Amino acid sequence: MKPSRMLVAVVAAAMATSQIPSVAQSAAPHTQVWAARASTHVFKDSLPSDTGGSTALALDSARNEFEAGQVVIRRDQKFTIKRVTFTPLISTVGLIPTANLTYNFVKYTSLNHNSVFGGNQYVYAPSRPAPDDFPDGLSNSPSTTVPANTTQPIWVRIHVPKTVNGGVYRGLVRIETDRGTEVLPLSIDVRPVTIPDAKDSGFTDVEWTLFFGTVSYQEPPVETMLANYGFSPFTPKWWKLMEDYANLRRDYRNNNLTLPMATLLEAGNTTVDPDGTVHFDWSKVDQVVKFFTDRGTVSRLEGFWVNGGPNYWTHWDVETLARDADGKTVKKYVPWTSPEADRWIQQYVGALRDHVHQMGWTDKWWMHIGDEPQGDSGREGWNGIFDKVKAVWPEVKIGDATFHDPVASEVSQREDITIPNLLNYESNPKPFDDARAAGKDLWLYNCNIPTLGFLNRFIDQPEYYQRLIGWLAAARNANGHLHWAFNNWNIAMDDEDVKGDYWVVNPDKEHNLLERTIRLESMRDGIEDWEVVSILKKTHPDLATDLAKALASTPGTFTGDVTYLDRIRSLVLDAAAGRPIHAPELAAQVGAGADLGSQYQVDGVFLKWGAQHPAEYTIQTSYDGVNWVDAARRTAANGGEDFVGLNAKARYIRLQSDGLISFKVAGAKLPQQNLVAGRTYTKSWTPPAGFPDSTGLESTDGVISDNWGDGRPYVIQGADGETKSFDVGFDLGARKTVRQVDVQGYVEFSGYRPDTVRVLTSDDGERWTDRGGVTRPNDASGNRFEVRFAPVRAQHVKVAFTRTFTKAADGVFLDDIEVY
Repeated sequence: MKPSRMLVAVVAAAMATSQIPSVAQSAAPHTQVWAARASTHVFKDSLPSDTGGSTALALDSARNEFEAGQVVIRRDQKFTIKRVTFTPLISTVGLIPTANLTYNFVKYTSLNHNSVFGGNQYVYAPSRPAPDDFPDGLSNSPSTTVPANTTQPIWVRIHVPKTVNGGVYRGLVRIETDRGTEVLPLSIDVRPVTIPDAKDSGFTDVEWTLFFGTVSYQEPPVETMLANYGFSPFTPKWWKLMEDYANLRRDYRNNNLTLPMATLLEAGNTTVDPDGTVHFDWSKVDQVVKFFTDRGTVSRLEGFWVNGGPNYWTHWDVETLARDADGKTVKKYVPWTSPEADRWIQQYVGALRDHVHQMGWTDKWWMHIGDEPQGDSGREGWNGIFDKVKAVWPEVKIGDATFHDPVASEVSQREDITIPNLLNYESNPKPFDDARAAGKDLWLYNCNIPTLGFLNRFIDQPEYYQRLIGWLAAARNANGHLHWAFNNWNIAMDDEDVKGDYWVVNPDKEHNLLERTIRLESMRDGIEDWEVVSILKKTHPDLATDLAKALASTPGTFTGDVTYLDRIRSLVLDAAAGRPIHAPELAAQVGAGADLGSQYQVDGVFLKWGAQHPAEYTIQTSYDGVNWVDAARRTAANGGEDFVGLNAKARYIRLQSDGLISFKVAGAKLPQQNLVAGRTYTKSWTPPAGFPDSTGLESTDGVISDNWGDGRPYVIQGADGETKSFDVGFDLGARKTVRQVDVQGYVEFSGYRPDTVRVLTSDDGERWTDRGGVTRPNDASGNRFEVRFAPVRAQHVKVAFTRTFTKAADGVFLDDIEVY
């Protein structure tokens, strides 16, 4: 839709006359208003400097995509936000109406400890140590009251229409409070590329739900809906709630419908004769499928029938329906080798097969044998039941979540949909990748594992972890994701070992709605990103895969920088939309090193090869053209188009190889020059041999460590309970203006970061002035220590650290340090 001249004039006038607050100070005294990324956790005590705060919210999007950010407000007095409103978003080529803009107030969940599995497998890099209150829920209330000196993030979401023209659309966000109205600019750069609706997607999102009743053995049984909403399935209030669930499924791309078959057959009028003959009533199954199909939310139907029972994982029983002493139809678990199991499989699978065909669901239907088979009993049970089911219905698609090798790898060779847990996919991806290459579906699986340094959806993990699962799927050619619990509200948060594993939506009994969470938003973002990468794969498959790998190449190797995530995502959007890649092209033969002319943020290099290309090659960067560092090594080059992600800072870059046709650098000139780039420095200690500063330039080479095994960081160690002070010093060569020092924290494991970081300056290297410091990472990603102070003239800069070591984390890893 193209905006009228009058509407453009009205919005322009509103933007011109509105008092736009700065990050430092809003229109009202003692009020701060700023914008933050959706990928950043904003806590109750967060400030603009902790969250990458800016004076405007600027987003990037494809068409038919939801994209969000946060508008954040903080005051020194209690206040009430009455509502949040928007102007239309306008450009010279169209308009996004206010109906496509929505908001929610971010709520906080109290965690009594950080996520841990098995008592000792903690998440390595929580966004903050617990106990504390963590952002998670998105309130359904249109207003909220905010205590004094408390930060309140507002989740602002845009749904970009399918038909809107590409371009930058601009408008305003208005926060109307009982103490005045605050205004923040809002813009979105829409690329002319359209992602499909969830029901038409090639990506399957599986979240096991309890809306229709239990999906597996539970003793004592708990009726989740009655316990949390006060009503049972198939009542009028339940159907009203299901309308909201259907909206959620459509909006959040939750396109797999979990059907607990035995529970739904019980809810119907299924009966069992005394001789064991079953008369199946599919009415409840049909009713549920029709309801959600009519609302455009279904791409797959999951017939949830598995082995189970009280002795699950030690021996395998089959879930059946039987007749009890009173003639009532009840669930009964029988050994998989028993005649009862054989008869049930013959009756149930045969009748199900015929009903699925009759209803036209054949292409959508898939089902289970049993969850996570392990050991000899799991191997025998899974294979035995699989053979019996396939004997009745050879074409049915079977898929099960797996974890325990070698059984998981063996099962992947037989099932039609292979679903490895990220932990064993990290250590043994080949059988699952081979299955995918053979044409099978590959869906990535999370549950209460993995913890440690792997991607998952726990509340205390960085917010961008969930989004990166979609990028990992794109990088590894996976086409789905499974999590075992969407709304298992039958456990208190304090009793959860891994926080948020049991649910990703909250019950809202007051409004008879579901309360979304920022984790659900992030998961949806990842799926939408997968869609854009998949569109790019149609024309540039190698380039698209490489761009995804730049962000997440394995479940444990991924970026810890949300600004890098934004930049790579922007490249993918541009490429998918057919926009030219804005990157300086350098000489194809760059063995001697190409000069970018200034210090650059280098996000990666685009390479185009001729008929000949090397099997492997190394990209090197340098600040001075003399001292070079291996920034990235490609060990399996395909030729054609390559993108090698770097996330480095440099002035010079080189690649020694024959066969290059084109060599482009993705990135941008740094707005200010790093004063210690490529310089040597002093350390108050000697790093141990296991983690040395081998080049003497690890803190100034511009290349950030991805993980402990890459050999980039150096370390200082201490005994359990020991406190040490240590420092790194720089001689700038002459007196220069200094106002900023950034210290890259160890990304993979926050326990190996310093407790405090302080900056001191000096003219002579002997008399020092303390310029301030920080006690935790304070950038948008939660990884960098950023110290800001009034500009001073100095020749020497010292970065001083303290750390009290623990048994679990007996060292501090140091990486890049930048001075501006």
